[in-house]
Amino acid sequence: MRFRPVLIGAALSLLFLGAGCITFKGSAKKADGGLYFTSDRGEKWAPRGAVPTTTGQKQTLGNTNIRTLVQDPQDGKALYAGTDSEGAYYSWDGGSSWFPLGQPFAGAPVDAIAVHPKEKCSLFVAAGKKVFRSADCARSWQSSDFDVTVSSLAIDAVSPSTLYAGNTKGDILKSTDGGKSWRAIHRLDNRIERILIAPPAGSGAKPMIYVATKSAGIYRSPDEGTTWSDLRRGLEEFPAAFEHRSLVLAPETPGTLLYASKYGILRSVDAGVTWQPLTLITAPGTVDISSLAVNPKESDEIVYATSSTFYKSSDGGRNWVSKKLPTSRTASVLYVDQADGKTIWMGTRRIEK
Repeated sequence: MRFRPVLIGAALSLLFLGAGCITFKGSAKKADGGLYFTSDRGEKWAPRGAVPTTTGQKQTLGNTNIRTLVQDPQDGKALYAGTDSEGAYYSWDGGSSWFPLGQPFAGAPVDAIAVHPKEKCSLFVAAGKKVFRSADCARSWQSSDFDVTVSSLAIDAVSPSTLYAGNTKGDILKSTDGGKSWRAIHRLDNRIERILIAPPAGSGAKPMIYVATKSAGIYRSPDEGTTWSDLRRGLEEFPAAFEHRSLVLAPETPGTLLYASKYGILRSVDAGVTWQPLTLITAPGTVDISSLAVNPKESDEIVYATSSTFYKSSDGGRNWVSKKLPTSRTASVLYVDQADGKTIWMGTRRIEK
């Protein structure tokens, strides 16, 4: 896989006037997109998308489509959001206000963001056919160029100089020098949608890497990407289960994953070898699940969303409570605060007709 390091001397732009989809308050009908949050596990939602300007005129992310949302593991009030066509934004105050992350990828789609688990000012952004990296809180950027759009990123929390990336052709890429150089380690011939790295199960063990493809199921590697196992056998009995919607780890219970597919939601407690369906309010295959998340503090708390409805379970999926979404858009991202487990963030996107 070809890449080319590029040095970009770009100062952080805090004020992003004239952005394509930033909305002046009251300037657009149904500007009810962007970001929402709830501090009571989904009972009440409030929009969070103010973008400060030099003129004092109110701008919001209300017309912005959100692709990804992550939290700084060193600072719970620092959040990063990737968008469809406006690059990325960051918030330092728990989402009350948002600022453009930088100019190198302004106006570009951002599919993935990874934050260094130990160095607060180090982060990585996948935008188009580039992976950008910054070690100084986004004051300057370097990038690696690829032949194919990079669709996913993950950083190894145990060994943060090791990163994994996936692209739209199905290549899995690896860097062992903090993103400076990359090499292809495996190809799955299907767009890589998600890469997850589970912590080592015990002393001397290595992290387990999971890769979810767009429509060819899930794969895993127990040895840092040297060998890969096809996990499709356990999914075959569930119609359309190869078609990915979301894949998440249950941090409190090693080896447990939740997988939202076109079929519905499945759970594995043996690192993806076998799967069992969760009983949802809706029948399998009748609704399209757009996002899924698990409370990192309590694995029995599961939330997911469809184009119009938010669902919540407090008992591992045995019972569900549903609520209408606070927006006319679909919930493209659900993210549970890693520190308190109570705050839930929701990124939205316009429903394609």
